[in-house]
Amino acid sequence: MSTWPWRQVEGTGIAREAAIILQTLDTVVPDGEGAYLAAPISTGRRYYEALAATGTSNYAELIAAIGLNRYLETVRWPNVADGERIAADLRKRGVPFVINTGPLMFSGWHGSDYMELCYALIAKKVRQVYFHPEWAFSHGAVKQFLFCTGRNLPCRHIDGTPLTINQAQAALADACRQLRNLSLGVHGFETRLRELEAVAGAAVSGTERPML
Repeated sequence: MSTWPWRQVEGTGIAREAAIILQTLDTVVPDGEGAYLAAPISTGRRYYEALAATGTSNYAELIAAIGLNRYLETVRWPNVADGERIAADLRKRGVPFVINTGPLMFSGWHGSDYMELCYALIAKKVRQVYFHPEWAFSHGAVKQFLFCTGRNLPCRHIDGTPLTINQAQAALADACRQLRNLSLGVHGFETRLRELEAVAGAAVSGTERPML
């Protein structure tokens, strides 16, 4: 773990900002020793319930219907508070180097930018990943589960028990059912579910799965 001196971060924009975040983590989390919390942040159950309640089908329509401040008050900030509570509980239970990216919010960043940062820090800093009870309602958390299984990183429920591929399949299938009951589209989740099924099939057959 490097602590000092700080190195000069080259470049501009989002790439430079992400590099500074990773450099900051270098001062507090040894490589390969962190515990990452995968949790809904910008979407999750609250987001999809808001879509259903407003008759909208995506983020842009939702913001047009209720406004950014209402979205933040009813979806994002409650999600962030949930993540902070869970992260604090993990730390109290002695889980070392818990990383929770939920509070991060930067002007000009898009969802894909946050995901690239999360992938980079998981690959460099993390030895195990804890999943929020409603992780299957978050495209980001689902993608992170696939990313972690591709690297054989231990995935866990927040109580510390293993989150298996079969359990992940069941959770995602149940999320799809609930979203259909709200008359919402589930194409993206169904795509992730098929990917999980492929992972489970490869594990049963003993086929080597390529790294994501």
